[in-house]
Amino acid sequence: MRLGCHLSIAKGFAHAVKTAPSLNANAFQYFTKNPRGFRTAKPLDRVDAERGRALMREMNLVAVGHTPYLINLASPDEGLYQASIEALVQDLLIAEARGSYGVVVHCGKPKDHGRDFGIERMQAALQSVLAQSRTEGVKILIENTAGQGSEIGTELPELLAIVDPFSVDDVGICLDTQHAFAAGVLSRENPEDFPGFHDTTFMKRLNAIHLNDSKVEFSSHKDRHALIGQGYLGLDGIARLVNDPRLAEIPFYLETPVESEAQYAEEIAAVRALLDAP
Repeated sequence: MRLGCHLSIAKGFAHAVKTAPSLNANAFQYFTKNPRGFRTAKPLDRVDAERGRALMREMNLVAVGHTPYLINLASPDEGLYQASIEALVQDLLIAEARGSYGVVVHCGKPKDHGRDFGIERMQAALQSVLAQSRTEGVKILIENTAGQGSEIGTELPELLAIVDPFSVDDVGICLDTQHAFAAGVLSRENPEDFPGFHDTTFMKRLNAIHLNDSKVEFSSHKDRHALIGQGYLGLDGIARLVNDPRLAEIPFYLETPVESEAQYAEEIAAVRALLDAP
């Protein structure tokens, strides 16, 4: 299976590529920019990006980027909305240069304008991004949410409505297990019953899974990740997910609250220990 974690690129993208195998990871995720910033990204180091691309091919790794948290493609504020579109266009270019197959972006928050407005707003934003972007081989991966505040994308119909107008080659889906658990749509006892796993359209678009345990209870609608086996989703729920044959070709990425990147080796080992023997 493809199993990895979120790595810092503070020391360069190529450094993150070299770090992944030392953690027994064959996939990794990184922030395209400062996660708490917005458009103030450092100029792309194309030499570093190409070196990282070459190393990924050599080491048989895959990577995805993740946008900053401030991006809101459903915002009713026109300034934030347009800035979010511009930022995502930049992120696709960064990801393409680094040989990444996708960029993960959270579903947006329409505030008090309602879910229908939010879905239409996101669709228009994605259309604008794709019209401006000239990248190849990099998908926009829409991530489900826990349902905090006015977040959309907590349930399957909303996710599918957002991505429906677009080609599967351009727009896919990233499933976060903690978000789905907190949203009340993926259970500890029977995570395999999550509706998306039984929907052919969803499965065609599922290109990444954020594998996270949950610090909060089922249907709590809070985004709070826990270490593997130390949350309410638990080892049993996680084991059912990683052994589901329908997910065998989907890369899993840990975003658990480790104290250092070195701890991801323990987290990855804990997940691999849950895999059924071949």
